[in-house]
Amino acid sequence: MRDMPPLNALRSFISTARHLSATKAAAELHVTLGAVSHQLRALEEFLGVDLFVRGHRQLTLTEAGERYFRDVSAAFDSIRAATTLLVEPANKEMLKIRAYTTFSLRWLIPRLSSFYAQNRSVELVLSTSNDPVDFSREKIDFAIRLGVGQWPGALAEKLIPNIVAPVCSPALLARGPAVNEPKDLMRHVLLQSTWPERRDDWPAWLAAQGVPALDDFSFLYFESSALSYQAALEGQGFAMAQMALVRDDIAAGRLVCPFDRYLDRGEFTYYLIYPESRRLTPQMKIFRDWLRAQCEAFNEGSTSTPSSAPPSARSRKSASSSDPQDQ
Repeated sequence: MRDMPPLNALRSFISTARHLSATKAAAELHVTLGAVSHQLRALEEFLGVDLFVRGHRQLTLTEAGERYFRDVSAAFDSIRAATTLLVEPANKEMLKIRAYTTFSLRWLIPRLSSFYAQNRSVELVLSTSNDPVDFSREKIDFAIRLGVGQWPGALAEKLIPNIVAPVCSPALLARGPAVNEPKDLMRHVLLQSTWPERRDDWPAWLAAQGVPALDDFSFLYFESSALSYQAALEGQGFAMAQMALVRDDIAAGRLVCPFDRYLDRGEFTYYLIYPESRRLTPQMKIFRDWLRAQCEAFNEGSTSTPSSAPPSARSRKSASSSDPQDQ
């Protein structure tokens, strides 16, 4: 039975296989190209197997090399994860939260100070991404996603209503052209996020107002809702806004909603999701309960802001009171 191969040789192999370049591996490992080449040759001699096909200025993995890279990389990832857990403070649990950039900037981050004020023993790591969440592959405790409440392998709790309406800056509304009916928006630029989950907001709202045709409207497209909101603040057009995310701007007079016509997207809204197969830790329950309370307070506070949402939507509670994982 062979002993374990040298650790430095494995590190050189993993880096070279990932980049398919010994030069890049040398730069990543802060060693010379000759050192990497020596380690690769030593590993192949140790294993008695060719790991690379060496062409002119090109490396490719052999079939055996691909299998070995996959298995050894997984082992190194496990070592790295175990080391991270070991060196984290023993008296604190780190919760990893995934949310969207716009939701984080406009709703979640302004409220996090109250979480830390109440829970000094829990540390949060907040990351942002629009990509789908895979709890089986990623070390994420909670994610905040926009959808209809159904994600494979996850439990979902509704957070805040997804009520949309056009908004613009007061300066744009003042300088005209006048906007009295939804069809008057044809004389303005409509700000549109290209994110798939938000592409239907303008068509859905206009159709609800009896204006189904989009050909007569002018659009300016942005990669995210955060950018479209900023463009609206700068007076560049009308953004179709999620009212929960612009309520502070409306209250401060930075944005106005010219129509008292709101579209509640119903079940298509924000949810807190977490793995169905994982039992909640005490720290996870602390965060979930805090987030529920924040959503309850936010939704109840909307009743005092008529310009934010219609009464039928303001009275709705946020998260379910049943806790499948608490049973």
